[in-house]
Amino acid sequence: MTKYISTTKEWRDTVNGNSYFSTRIEDVQNDKMYILPFQYGYGTQSEHEVKKVIKCFNKNVSWNDIEFIKHDKCSKRSVTQHGQGIEENYISNPGYYYQD
Repeated sequence: MTKYISTTKEWRDTVNGNSYFSTRIEDVQNDKMYILPFQYGYGTQSEHEVKKVIKCFNKNVSWNDIEFIKHDKCSKRSVTQHGQGIEENYISNPGYYYQD
Protein backbone atom coordinates (compact mmCIF):
# COMPACT_ATOMS: atom_id res chain seq x y z
CA MET A 1 0.00 0.00 0.00
CA THR A 2 1.31 3.43 -0.94
CA LYS A 3 1.73 5.70 2.08
CA TYR A 4 3.65 8.49 0.33
CA ILE A 5 3.66 9.89 -3.19
CA SER A 6 6.88 11.61 -4.18
CA THR A 7 6.68 13.89 -7.23
CA THR A 8 10.04 15.17 -8.45
CA LYS A 9 10.79 17.72 -11.15
CA GLU A 10 14.27 17.79 -12.62
CA TRP A 11 16.15 20.42 -14.64
CA ARG A 12 19.49 19.98 -16.36
CA ASP A 13 21.76 22.99 -16.75
CA THR A 14 23.18 22.15 -20.18
CA VAL A 15 25.73 25.00 -20.05
CA ASN A 16 27.48 23.69 -16.92
CA GLY A 17 26.32 20.06 -17.13
CA ASN A 18 24.66 19.94 -13.69
CA SER A 19 21.25 18.55 -12.72
CA TYR A 20 18.87 19.98 -10.12
CA PHE A 21 15.58 18.83 -8.65
CA SER A 22 12.78 19.71 -6.27
CA THR A 23 10.28 17.28 -4.77
CA ARG A 24 6.87 17.29 -3.15
CA ILE A 25 6.04 14.38 -0.85
CA GLU A 26 2.37 13.74 -0.16
CA ASP A 27 1.62 11.84 3.05
CA VAL A 28 -1.51 10.05 1.84
CA GLN A 29 -2.68 8.78 5.23
CA ASN A 30 -2.24 12.04 7.16
CA ASP A 31 -3.06 14.55 4.39
CA LYS A 32 0.25 16.43 4.76
CA MET A 33 2.83 17.72 2.31
CA TYR A 34 6.60 17.96 2.57
CA ILE A 35 8.53 20.01 0.03
CA LEU A 36 12.21 19.58 -0.82
CA PRO A 37 13.47 22.86 -2.32
CA PHE A 38 15.49 23.33 -5.51
CA GLN A 39 18.83 21.57 -5.03
CA TYR A 40 21.68 19.89 -6.85
CA GLY A 41 21.37 16.19 -7.55
CA TYR A 42 21.01 13.62 -10.32
CA GLY A 43 19.98 10.03 -10.84
CA THR A 44 18.31 8.60 -7.72
CA GLN A 45 19.52 11.40 -5.41
CA SER A 46 15.98 12.77 -5.08
CA GLU A 47 14.69 9.36 -3.94
CA HIS A 48 17.35 9.12 -1.25
CA GLU A 49 16.55 12.66 -0.05
CA VAL A 50 12.83 11.76 0.11
CA LYS A 51 13.53 8.73 2.27
CA LYS A 52 15.79 10.82 4.54
CA VAL A 53 12.95 13.32 5.13
CA ILE A 54 10.31 10.64 5.72
CA LYS A 55 12.58 8.82 8.20
CA CYS A 56 12.54 11.98 10.36
CA PHE A 57 8.96 11.17 11.39
CA ASN A 58 8.46 7.53 10.30
CA LYS A 59 11.41 5.31 11.23
CA ASN A 60 9.79 2.19 9.72
CA VAL A 61 9.32 3.46 6.17
CA SER A 62 10.41 1.15 3.33
CA TRP A 63 10.91 1.80 -0.37
CA ASN A 64 7.64 -0.09 -1.01
CA ASP A 65 5.69 2.53 0.97
CA ILE A 66 6.71 5.29 -1.46
CA GLU A 67 5.49 5.82 -5.02
CA PHE A 68 8.11 7.78 -6.98
CA ILE A 69 7.06 9.97 -9.91
CA LYS A 70 9.77 11.84 -11.80
CA HIS A 71 9.37 14.53 -14.46
CA ASP A 72 12.62 15.25 -16.25
CA LYS A 73 13.46 17.93 -18.82
CA CYS A 74 11.49 20.56 -16.86
CA SER A 75 12.29 24.27 -17.03
CA LYS A 76 14.36 25.84 -14.27
CA ARG A 77 11.39 28.04 -13.35
CA SER A 78 9.07 25.03 -13.03
CA VAL A 79 11.52 23.16 -10.80
CA THR A 80 12.14 26.23 -8.63
CA GLN A 81 8.39 26.89 -8.17
CA HIS A 82 7.73 23.21 -7.42
CA GLY A 83 10.17 23.45 -4.51
CA GLN A 84 8.82 26.62 -2.91
CA GLY A 85 7.21 26.57 0.51
CA ILE A 86 6.36 28.99 3.29
CA GLU A 87 9.55 30.26 4.92
CA GLU A 88 8.36 29.87 8.54
CA ASN A 89 7.56 26.20 7.81
CA TYR A 90 11.15 25.39 6.81
CA ILE A 91 12.86 22.59 8.76
CA SER A 92 16.60 23.07 8.28
CA ASN A 93 17.73 19.55 9.05
CA PRO A 94 17.49 17.70 6.67
CA GLY A 95 16.07 20.66 4.67
CA TYR A 96 12.39 20.66 3.71
CA TYR A 97 9.18 22.66 4.04
CA TYR A 98 6.29 21.25 6.08
CA GLN A 99 2.83 22.06 4.75
CA ASP A 100 -0.36 20.94 6.51
